[in-house]
Amino acid sequence: MKPTTPLDTFPAGTADAMAACRFDVPDLPRNHVPRTRALHLLAEADKVPLVVVGGPAGTGKTTLVAEWVKAEGRAGDAAWVTFEARATDSRGPDVFWACLVRCLTELGVEVPAPGSSTPGWLPALASAVTCAGRRLTVVLDNHHLVPADVAEDVGLLLRLANGSLRLVFCGRGTPALPLYRYRLAGTVVELGFRELAFDDREAAALLSEPGEPPRQAVVGEVNDYHGGWAAGLVLSGLPSRGDAAQDAGGDLGDIDDYVRREVLDPLPAQAHRFLLGTCVTERFDSELAIDLAGVEAEDLVRLAETWAFALPSGDGHRFPGVFRDALRRQLAHSDASLQKNVRTTAGRWLHRHGEPVEALRQFAKAGAWEEASALLIEEQLVARLLQEGEGGELHALCATLPPTESRAGPVVRAALRLTDGDAAGCADSLADVTAGVTAGDPALRSCVAALDAVRARLADDADSALASAEAAWRVLGESTTVHSARSLPALVHLARGVALLRHGSFDLARAVFEDPAPPPDTRHPAVVHADRLAHLALTDALEGYLARAEQAATEALALSAPPSPFGAHAAARVALGLVALDRCDPEAARRHAIAAGPAREPLTRYLAQRVIAGVEAAEGHPTAAASRLHAVLAQATVTDPWTAGHLRVEIARIALIEGNPGLALNELGPLDGPRSGAHPEAAAVRAAAFTRRDEDSRAQRALADVTEGYSPLRPRVEALLVEAERRLRHHSPSRAATALDASLRLAEPERLRLPFRQAEPDVRHLLANDSLRHRRWLGGTGEANGAGPVEALTAREREVLGHLTDLLTTEEIAEAMVVSVNTVRTHVRGILRKLGVNRRYAAVRRARELGLLDE
Repeated sequence: MKPTTPLDTFPAGTADAMAACRFDVPDLPRNHVPRTRALHLLAEADKVPLVVVGGPAGTGKTTLVAEWVKAEGRAGDAAWVTFEARATDSRGPDVFWACLVRCLTELGVEVPAPGSSTPGWLPALASAVTCAGRRLTVVLDNHHLVPADVAEDVGLLLRLANGSLRLVFCGRGTPALPLYRYRLAGTVVELGFRELAFDDREAAALLSEPGEPPRQAVVGEVNDYHGGWAAGLVLSGLPSRGDAAQDAGGDLGDIDDYVRREVLDPLPAQAHRFLLGTCVTERFDSELAIDLAGVEAEDLVRLAETWAFALPSGDGHRFPGVFRDALRRQLAHSDASLQKNVRTTAGRWLHRHGEPVEALRQFAKAGAWEEASALLIEEQLVARLLQEGEGGELHALCATLPPTESRAGPVVRAALRLTDGDAAGCADSLADVTAGVTAGDPALRSCVAALDAVRARLADDADSALASAEAAWRVLGESTTVHSARSLPALVHLARGVALLRHGSFDLARAVFEDPAPPPDTRHPAVVHADRLAHLALTDALEGYLARAEQAATEALALSAPPSPFGAHAAARVALGLVALDRCDPEAARRHAIAAGPAREPLTRYLAQRVIAGVEAAEGHPTAAASRLHAVLAQATVTDPWTAGHLRVEIARIALIEGNPGLALNELGPLDGPRSGAHPEAAAVRAAAFTRRDEDSRAQRALADVTEGYSPLRPRVEALLVEAERRLRHHSPSRAATALDASLRLAEPERLRLPFRQAEPDVRHLLANDSLRHRRWLGGTGEANGAGPVEALTAREREVLGHLTDLLTTEEIAEAMVVSVNTVRTHVRGILRKLGVNRRYAAVRRARELGLLDE
């Protein structure tokens, strides 16, 4: 029979307060998961007098200790008390000692009277415990509700009991005991949040449904997001798509209610504010803690560790994702002044720690627009704003920027207008600030110059684009605040390269575009790199280096998804369209031109029209192609003289194909004079026109303009074909074959087919010579049996070819196809040109040789 203990020796009311406490070992929950790993750590408690299981709410502390107590060999020597707030708040230490007395009494200890306030009572209590002759365990659950002034007496009791008594403190955080003494002596076992956190195997068991175990990859993601927090795992459950952060299976309201009631509400106001301030960043350190809390920072960090899941991370702390996001939702619904204060503080800390984009997010959310604008300038984030475009995060953050009198406000508005495609509006905004920019403000001066260079890149004035880019490059070179690894110099450098390309300065432009890729730490290097590669592809395509152009454009497209705001996507597509045209694949060229979409850059926009015109010409519509090019030429003549000259050359080529060398020379007339050297391809076309007009001496002089200097590959190939044509007219077939062979050797690595398809029939006949049958690359797709160059016929041309085999006249074919006679004649000319023959009968025979009539 257990001895009776006079609990009435404690102060009046203690017994009533004790009634609110519970003295039974809690039952294990229905979804209990055995915690083998944590139980193994608790096994070390057999050798020590003190066990501390501390952690935030919902980490499974009580369940784990209950499982351990109920294990075989322990339940008979253990007692349990769960403290309640309404009991300890009213009676303080008396309730603690009364509850401990009751637990010891239940374990058979003859507890001495009269109570905890009597001198010598604790040694007597310790002696009674020792006399019991067994090692006794008392679990003190919710120990964080126990007053701190019992700490010294508890330590004395444990020392005097000399190992006969083991106390298990289970609750949020650590008890108010001098734990360092026990740690030094090795007489304490401690389990914190790290040890209590569920591992993936335990999380899988907790989340599994009967007969349907969850996928391990999904469990790992979910558990990582929750940090192994048991309550969070149960409340959230498994997501339906595997995105733990965005698609929790449970109700976020449950998580938020739990965090508010169980974590935040019991904390003092300063701790509440501290947690809401530290949750806005991915981690926090002592510096941010001091910024937020001042002298109380150290205590609040410890409180965050024990109450709010803050885990050590590098030189700071971090919250598990689920708790961090719950705190952020709490912050979003808190007082506006509190939000602004903590976000501005966090933004300054982020800026100091080299995270300007994160800092900008906090300033924008706080409405701290002066600081946000200044940050955009000081850290040259306007470069990233431009690169991301109107769909980017920075654009969304800055779009609500109110009018500000700061030096940075007009610059930010100029950048926003530029990302929206409003180059004129950008110029107006820059005009508001340009007059006030001084050499004493290098960051602002650099941003203004860079914005103007990028604006001019999109403007319809090639000369001002180059002048603005050169001026900006000088300004950035003079500035010591613009780091070379950032994107601002890269944007200006690219604007300079594009301007040089618009002037036909291929070598200088190539030097810009072939610069090494930005360093790995550059903000958004993929956008800059894609832009660089796309314009390098354009440069190569214009010069006839098709293999390089195709590779660079393909790489640019792989990097520019979603499309960059300054033309990488469109420029790469147009480059591939030019490549497809030169390789006689009009269908692919059409696809690329359509995929390019509307282009902001003038050069890309003009060249896209050139690709479409080339497709029209290849499909037997030279008049439509020439009309399109003339319309573009009218615009480009005013804005881009070099591009206008390039378009004139293309119009002249069409005139040559149509058998009108006089018209071709007339189109090339404006290119005579100072700008003639900028268009070596014009010299090759001019030489062909003179040759077909039997003006040999003038043709030779034109060819010399190509062969005596360094010209791009395509004009050299065309010049050699003209030379072969000249030699054939002079009855020198061997020399003609030599020139033709040289042109083929130049063109073959690039698969440059179009100049051979556009050559005179006599040259094409020479090309079909048996000695050159190994030039298989000149054949189109599906036409490998042909000995000569055969460009794919359009559907209408194939229909006309079928009528030619029936020996129908032009008028009869027009009547059968319900088209005009002129349309039939255009199709027939296209067929003759593509098959490399001069007569209808020869076309039919050639088509039969190639198997075209069998399809």
